Amino acid sequence: MDLSALMISFDHVQYFLLMFVRIMSMMMLMPIFGANYVPVQVKVALTLLFTSALFSVQLTIGLPHIDAGSLSVGLFFLLVIKEMMAGLIIGFAASFLFSAVNFAGRMVDTQMGFGFVELTDPMTEESITVIGQLKLILFTILFLLFNGHYFLLLTIQRSFEIIPLFGAVYPAEGIIAHFTVLVTNIFILGFKLAAPVFVVLILTMIALGIVARTVPQMNIFFVGLPLKIGLGLMTTIVVLPMLTSLFRRMTESFIQDIWKLLYMMS
Repeated sequence: MDLSALMISFDHVQYFLLMFVRIMSMMMLMPIFGANYVPVQVKVALTLLFTSALFSVQLTIGLPHIDAGSLSVGLFFLLVIKEMMAGLIIGFAASFLFSAVNFAGRMVDTQMGFGFVELTDPMTEESITVIGQLKLILFTILFLLFNGHYFLLLTIQRSFEIIPLFGAVYPAEGIIAHFTVLVTNIFILGFKLAAPVFVVLILTMIALGIVARTVPQMNIFFVGLPLKIGLGLMTTIVVLPMLTSLFRRMTESFIQDIWKLLYMMS
């Protein structure tokens, strides 16, 4: 029996497992693919499919050699943790785009009076407001129309080109600074998405305050609540084309941030 052939085969198994760990970590956090309404069996099956496809590509390029004789269980476990961290960082950064959408919807709902009406988001299984759920559904469809899901798949594939296995580095200062910028962008993008409706509702509240001072016998609460809801919904419909173009630019900026993160970890 050719023992060298068995050794190479065992190296390939280790390489495949490490690729599987990185891809699975990304898939669990990425939007669309990592949503909670997607069954775990489907996620595992997709991960196995992507890992098998990328593994066959890596075989043609050439795999880095793993000395199975010197690779202890502890060292292999550390490699698994290292690849898991790479996948979690990339997947976590990929989820920030829809966090901005959720934040914008919650701001609008608070001003419209829908803040006390909450639903369960099927993606995150967390509480979300009515307009937030509507915007999340609309922008998810737009994300698919913009081929955002293809970009997520491309990110998985390019991660192994830019960050080879065993080659991931984690510059703490650079990663923390990059994630600080990403978190800041969540609030900036959220304010941009909510700004048109938010401004209209603020002006409506100012106008209602003036009316309350001039006509004190009028029940402002009785008039103001349906007025704010109606104006908010009408404004949302009117500005939706503008928000679509804004979301496209947000997606392009989001793609650039992911590429920066990949090169930072290479």
